[in-house]
Amino acid sequence: MAWQHTAFYFYWQALRYAKSWSHFKQMMAYFPQWKAALQPDRNSVADESAWITFAALHYLEGWLKPAHRVFEYGGGGSTLFFGKRTSFVATVENDGEWFQILTEKIREKGYQNWEGVFIPGEPVTDGSPPRPADPNAFRSGGKPFKNLSFEKYARAITRYPLASFDLILVDGRARPSCIQQALPYLKPGGLLVVDNAERNYYTTAFGEVFRTQFEPVLTKYSPGPYAAIFTITLVLKKM
Repeated sequence: MAWQHTAFYFYWQALRYAKSWSHFKQMMAYFPQWKAALQPDRNSVADESAWITFAALHYLEGWLKPAHRVFEYGGGGSTLFFGKRTSFVATVENDGEWFQILTEKIREKGYQNWEGVFIPGEPVTDGSPPRPADPNAFRSGGKPFKNLSFEKYARAITRYPLASFDLILVDGRARPSCIQQALPYLKPGGLLVVDNAERNYYTTAFGEVFRTQFEPVLTKYSPGPYAAIFTITLVLKKM
């Protein structure tokens, strides 16, 4: 067993990221679920669970309603998680092989409320630098994608009417660009969910927007399933 999968590692990470004693206790309470989710037969698709922090996952389990509509950048276990809890889920995915696997899994489960589209990144032809923090650049910070544009991917949400969605999950490529495109399509009172938000460049362009147009729901580190890391799944409510 890797030492990163031990109770000592979990305790050390909780101490490292705790903002307060209550935050530390909250993170420690997730240890049994974290440990169980690290077993070889566990993954988000098999569990039909979103691969986000436990804090965010538990919040959404209580918040989601059958009438809600969801858009997600990046599909997977989250697609199944939302599919069995809401009336409609739209997904844009950039990985063709994974999109095919996901499509087959949804058909196998019999979900009829899903609409998915595969939009890969396209080669950049103008020689522009990546600038992944710039929402207008449509570029990814991931090295394998540095010479690709994800403009069509980020704009996939624009095929729907404005204020169409109760929840938008940003967990794919070119996240700052996806956030920018998504904002007009989120209903008042709806949730914007940005995974791995400890990567500051995802959100640096939106400081004023987030302060004036959103209420913070979840902003702190938390453990999550299927991996030993602690991360931030940012959850904001649109005012």
